[in-house]
Parts: sequence; structure tokens; C-alpha cells
Amino acid sequence: MKRFLGILFWLVLPLVAQVKLEPDAAGCVDSKVLPRLPNCRIDNCEAKDSDHRDVPVREDDNGEVVTAALDGESRTMMYECNEGTTPVSIVQRAATALRAAGFQIPYQFSDKEATLTARKSDLWVLVDAASRYYTVVEMKSSGPDFEGIADAASMAEAIERYGHMPVYGIRFLPGRADLVPASDSALREVAIMLEEHPQWRIRIEGHTDNTGSKMGNMTLSSRRASAVASWLAAHGIKRTRLDPQGLGDSQPVADNATEAGRTRNRRIELVKLAQ
Repeated sequence: MKRFLGILFWLVLPLVAQVKLEPDAAGCVDSKVLPRLPNCRIDNCEAKDSDHRDVPVREDDNGEVVTAALDGESRTMMYECNEGTTPVSIVQRAATALRAAGFQIPYQFSDKEATLTARKSDLWVLVDAASRYYTVVEMKSSGPDFEGIADAASMAEAIERYGHMPVYGIRFLPGRADLVPASDSALREVAIMLEEHPQWRIRIEGHTDNTGSKMGNMTLSSRRASAVASWLAAHGIKRTRLDPQGLGDSQPVADNATEAGRTRNRRIELVKLAQ
């Protein structure tokens, strides 16, 4: 009899775990950026024209979470999933889907609860999971005023706070990877910042507008990033601390339909790497 009950339990368990969920909450629409996971429903939703959030972007040298302040409009979807869905599986699937959609994942944590931060240009996606429930926040961030940052101390503060920053004072000859002399001032400030933080490793990202071919933009952005790394290495920064990378026109921060937007997209961006 005990054996029969044991067999019956394992036969019934999958059926219990896959009990049909209620319909989506009225008036809620699924995320277009990160569609729901299988066997989940929208339990609630919310939209804000103006929102403020401090989101995790990395861990510091002591393992403490570093957050970035975001302001902008947001849309939140709260999901309920069938029994058996775990926070780890939720965040892992979300990370895979977001990377495939071109997002960067600056922060990911999984345990009994799980969290993920993803970024693509000025669009951020935040995922928080607990038990069989998870929340997706899509946030269009207006972002900080990076263009007003020109000195080493302010650069360091921005990178500590946000994990990255574009240096708009670094310029190149049109269509080439030759630094213009006016770039020296900004480059000297970057060098000072790195001298004052000798433990930092930095990824130097080259970005272009969408003029020209994808392959040509990728090559140009890579050469520009390498030119910055070479300048810094020639001025006393160890080359092993610098990781130049070209990203072409894949991560615009402004509208390429205007000259002002294309100018903002042509940039060098510094990203602090994990120690």
C-alpha cells in the first residue's frame, strides 16, 4: 500500500506543478523587450512617466553592490509562474534572451532570490525574482550629464557611480582613427584618473554613428579604441590595464537621423572592469 501511494504521489506531482494559471491581469500587456517565460502570467503592471531607481551595476573590491541612479519613464510587469520555476532559472533565461537582443549585462546575482541588470543604449531592463514570481522593469533613462564632465576627479566619480562614462572630449579626424590635437586635454585627464586609481582596469569602447557599412564602422571603432589605448600607454599607463574594443554603431545613445545625434554616437566610452 505504501509503495502504491508513493507511486501515486510522483504521478500526481507533475500535474500539481503545472496547474493552469489565471488569465493575465486586466489591462496589462507583456514586455516586448523580454517576453514572459513559459508557464507564466502577468499578475500586475504599472507605468510611470517619471521614475527614480538606484539599480545594481557591479560589485566593488569588497563585494559590495554598486548602484547607478536612473531617472526616466518606466514600465513594470509582475509575473507569476507555475510551481517549480526558480529564481535562478528565471534570471538565467532572462540573461540569455537579453544578450541575444543586444543588451549588456553589467550585473547578475542568483541565490534564493535573483537579480539582473541589463542595458542597451539608454534602455535599461531590471529583473528581480523570488520563489516563482518575478518582476521586469523597462526604464528609458535620461541619464547623467556626461558631456559636462571634463576633469579626472569628476570622471572617476562618474565611473564609480555608473560603471561607465563617455569621454566626448576625445575626437578623431573624420572617417579615420587619428586623434586630433584637441583631444590631448581629455586624454590627460583620463591618464590622471587612472594614475590615481592604479587598481582599475578599463575597457575602452569605440562607438560610431551609422554612416557607412556595419563592417567598416566596426573596424573604425576598433582602431579608434586602440589609438586611445596606445596614447595612454605612451603616457605611463600600463597596457595590461587597458582593453580596447570596437562596437561600431551597435549601441547608439542618440538619434542617428540628426547630425547632433550622430555626433553624440561617435564617442569613446570608458567602462570599469571587475577586478
